[in-house]
Amino acid sequence: MMESITSTLQLLTPKDVWNVFAHTITIGLIVGTVFFLDDYRIKIDRQNQLNDWIRRARQEKASKEHKVLDMALDDESKMELLTAKETREQILAKTLDPKQNVAFLAKRCRAYNQDRKYGVNAIAEELYDEAYETASSLDKNVTADTAPPLYGVPVSIKESNGVKGTFSTGGLACRLNKRQEEDSLPVELIRKAGAIPICTGNTIQLMMLAESTNRIWGRSRNPWDLSRTPGGSSGGDAALVAMGCVPLAIGSDIAGSIRIPACFSGIVGFKPTSTRLSGKGCMKPRKDDKAGSGIAIPATGGPMAKTVDDCFLVMKAMCTPDLWESDLNVPPVPFKEEIYLDQQSKLKIGYFTTDGWFEPCATSKRALKETLDALTKAGHECVEFEPPTDGWHNYGLLVGINSAEGNFKSFLEALEGEECINEYSTLIRASNIPDWLRWILVRVLDKRRAHLLGSTRNGGISVFELWKRTAELLSLRSAWSDAVREAGVDALVYPGFPIPAAPHGISGDLTAAVSYMFMPNLLLWPSGVVPVTTVRTDEQHYRMEDLPLNQRDKAAKITADRVMKNSEGMPLSVSVMTPAFEDEKCLRVMKEIERLVDFKAEPSAYKKYR
Repeated sequence: MMESITSTLQLLTPKDVWNVFAHTITIGLIVGTVFFLDDYRIKIDRQNQLNDWIRRARQEKASKEHKVLDMALDDESKMELLTAKETREQILAKTLDPKQNVAFLAKRCRAYNQDRKYGVNAIAEELYDEAYETASSLDKNVTADTAPPLYGVPVSIKESNGVKGTFSTGGLACRLNKRQEEDSLPVELIRKAGAIPICTGNTIQLMMLAESTNRIWGRSRNPWDLSRTPGGSSGGDAALVAMGCVPLAIGSDIAGSIRIPACFSGIVGFKPTSTRLSGKGCMKPRKDDKAGSGIAIPATGGPMAKTVDDCFLVMKAMCTPDLWESDLNVPPVPFKEEIYLDQQSKLKIGYFTTDGWFEPCATSKRALKETLDALTKAGHECVEFEPPTDGWHNYGLLVGINSAEGNFKSFLEALEGEECINEYSTLIRASNIPDWLRWILVRVLDKRRAHLLGSTRNGGISVFELWKRTAELLSLRSAWSDAVREAGVDALVYPGFPIPAAPHGISGDLTAAVSYMFMPNLLLWPSGVVPVTTVRTDEQHYRMEDLPLNQRDKAAKITADRVMKNSEGMPLSVSVMTPAFEDEKCLRVMKEIERLVDFKAEPSAYKKYR
């Protein structure tokens, strides 16, 4: 056989060899081109399909009939913007008609959201007539003692949380192929508690940045300044609460997605203990709803409202036997109302002013100082707390676990043919840097970017490396638990988001600023934010000379040039955190800060164009 082949080869001239080579290359090019064109055709067909679905969803939203919007109110001039607690109390006292209240808020939602040029665009889908029908069917025979905690309260639901009859997309066009057939468990629970969903709130594609924009419903704006974002990923809902379109909203939080929008929008936001509530029935922004990192850092639902009392009502409504009987993975921990209502006992508060990774702006530092001064003046003991790990360690660990797969893989898979929005471009580029180039860049870039690049790998990390990072996460949790126990403090108070709401489109370049927000997610602890103050004229700066040497970099320059400039009047908050399953105490501390600081500022930018 070999002799035959050798003889044949000896008969070939150089020209014959060249012809064979040329024909092989030609055939290869043809086959490759065919496959390329076929893949390209499939890609274009998929994008066209997704665009058709987007057009259809928008048309359905635009053409949906809302009879309640044409309904005349008894005396609209006397209608008030009420908290959830006030709404419940007035309905029970027969001084507020729940149907009239729904109609009033529906008109307000439409007025401040619809306009394409000036509207805040916080709403994904409108449920006004459905809400009116629910309000009409409320049991009229209940009393203050027998009425459920959220009786008659209109609410906005983050669109990823799964409301029957709506799309639950997480900003992904591929999820427009069908509507929710049933309520998720969180929505089911608040309905049982008497709440009335009136709309769903907009979010960001893939739900992983501090903005709320996607190709389906567009970009949400901040009611304090329309050129800025209301945050994300629960940004639409936060804007609705800030404008008084709804008294209450239900969001979700995996790295600050409730608390960042609350900070940016000047409202209260609360993330419960990460395993205390259920996400059963809520979509996950990954292909086939499979998010592997969620086993280490789970998402949790939670409330956003104008007051801490309203967040308390949500926790009271959801922490019931209906919760843990419907989801056996949730520990049966009743809500201890008496701990929250104890407004007499004095507290020992630990505090820290910086995580060493992202220095808070001047307003954020003042907000923390004013809060601590108010707590001390009221008789509470405030002691400095030394965090057992700093932001450099914490941030590297979060990035290392969330990006363990490499190359933004599960995020891009979740798009199922849709293009990623521009806000993710920095993260995508960074995740695809070859490791040989990554090794060089880590040695020449500024320290923060180098640190993050060093926490990731092109192609992902090994199972052993992921195991080590998971072990580090467990060690971090033990260290913080021991430190808080040894300090003997009831809670920790520290900066909220360290800078005010950013202009649209730059969240991907400011992910470093999220470090204060995701710490409770790493620990699985409850945490909330309370608005304290607004940026003053002389605080619209972020001076390099005020920063540690290892923070004088691109992120700091963007903060100085784009975030702090013209930021006067934007709200800033403080954060509160307690150990796991001490949600009631966390809310108790938040309530005390709210009472003592008495933040009164309200957004007005959204009103200027009506």
